[in-house]
Amino acid sequence: MDPPVTRYIQRDGHALAYQVVGGGPHPVAWFFEDMMHPDLMWTDPHLHYNFERCSSFARSLFFQRRGFGLSDPVDHVPTLEEQADDVLAVLDDAEVAQATLVGAASTCGALALVAARCPDRVSGLILAEPWSDTLLSEGDDPPAGWTASQRNRFVEAYRGAYTRWGHGELTALAHPTLDVPHNRRIMALLERCSATPAAAQQHLEWALRANYAWVLPSIQCPTKVLHQPDTLFARDAVRRVAELVPNGRFHDLPSIPVGATLGEALIPVLGHVEEVATGAVRPVDADKFLAAVLFTDVVRSTDLLAEIGDTHFATLLAAHGRLVRVEVEADGGTLVGIAGDGTLSVFDGPASALHCAHRIIRTASALGLSVRSGVHVGTVTRAGPELTGMTVHIGARIAASAGPREVRCSQMVRDLVVGADIDFTDLGRHRLKGVPGQVHMFTATNRTRPTQPAAPPRPTLADRAVLTMARRAPGVLRDLARLAGRRSRQ
Repeated sequence: MDPPVTRYIQRDGHALAYQVVGGGPHPVAWFFEDMMHPDLMWTDPHLHYNFERCSSFARSLFFQRRGFGLSDPVDHVPTLEEQADDVLAVLDDAEVAQATLVGAASTCGALALVAARCPDRVSGLILAEPWSDTLLSEGDDPPAGWTASQRNRFVEAYRGAYTRWGHGELTALAHPTLDVPHNRRIMALLERCSATPAAAQQHLEWALRANYAWVLPSIQCPTKVLHQPDTLFARDAVRRVAELVPNGRFHDLPSIPVGATLGEALIPVLGHVEEVATGAVRPVDADKFLAAVLFTDVVRSTDLLAEIGDTHFATLLAAHGRLVRVEVEADGGTLVGIAGDGTLSVFDGPASALHCAHRIIRTASALGLSVRSGVHVGTVTRAGPELTGMTVHIGARIAASAGPREVRCSQMVRDLVVGADIDFTDLGRHRLKGVPGQVHMFTATNRTRPTQPAAPPRPTLADRAVLTMARRAPGVLRDLARLAGRRSRQ
């Protein structure tokens, strides 16, 4: 799924940006926190997966508060009421009559106000890590649910991170487990692109003083209040929000595993959103589905690297990767990943995967590469942006057993494409490394069609790729021509 087109609405002379993803029957409006830039979040594979999962059950609206991210800068911090009006304006512009609202931390107050004022517009509410009482009252007493040390530590830590806005220090405050260099780099980028340091600090000071506890008893819709253990958010304060809402339910989120990305940390939240929006608990095996997997890899890539050198090989491999993506998407598949000189793609059906495999071999040959491939069909499991399961392992082993420019497949693939314009050569049963039992394999070849009157020649995708490389990197093409001539004489 590609990032959506950004839409704009005018709010008091300033453009407010939002995005619409998916077309499911359950509208969900996500009011993102200060650093969650709608465009840049698509660059994180697990956040991208989250958005795709949202689209499977909901028509989702994504936006930040006025003045942040893709929106016009503003000269003041919008009030709680102005932010609530902005949420309704987004719903109106997207022609959404009623939606589930999702917010986190400082955006929870505006959503609570919308739910209390306009119960006909809100079907459900998810509030992650909310606090409803001002943390900076005139007296020294902490608000309900906080101890003085908890409050002081929270305020000090967040003021420190916002003072160094753009350095990714909010990662550690989201959860200590997430505080690794990869996540800090992403968070730093999100921060810098969402707001200037001065604007971010102004909004933080507003959020520390906000008070909407009086709104909560008027909320009528089903409400889930979520807390992540081992953070600076006081559990009792978050639980208090759930207790003040008549239909509120409090939930502790599961522990975040070591090495998790920012997107992985949000997957449990998405489960609660789906339950509230659809009224159904997500099945345990909802991420399992039947699919055809296609593996390809370059034959004798190490020998080729030694012959043409690192620079030319890297250029050639990058061109091959781009062509694989084009071919896979042209057949309705998805390129799951590229690792070195190998690729993994997934298709709804094996016929498309087989046809795509042959086209990849042809385009690779035009670049001077010899590619082999394997296709298998079965149940796969989606783990964030990755695919796992025995089907994936068998597909990889089938591809590894193939010869240069050969497409191999399993018997299940052969059986499912009976009647297609593909011929199969029986290779018998083989034991594959790490795979229980034996796998019955076949070589798949495109069936020869009756000759037709020759049409005027048109440059193919591979032709265009070679012409482009000839213009941009003639040295690579000369090396490949020399290599192809040498191999033809062998």
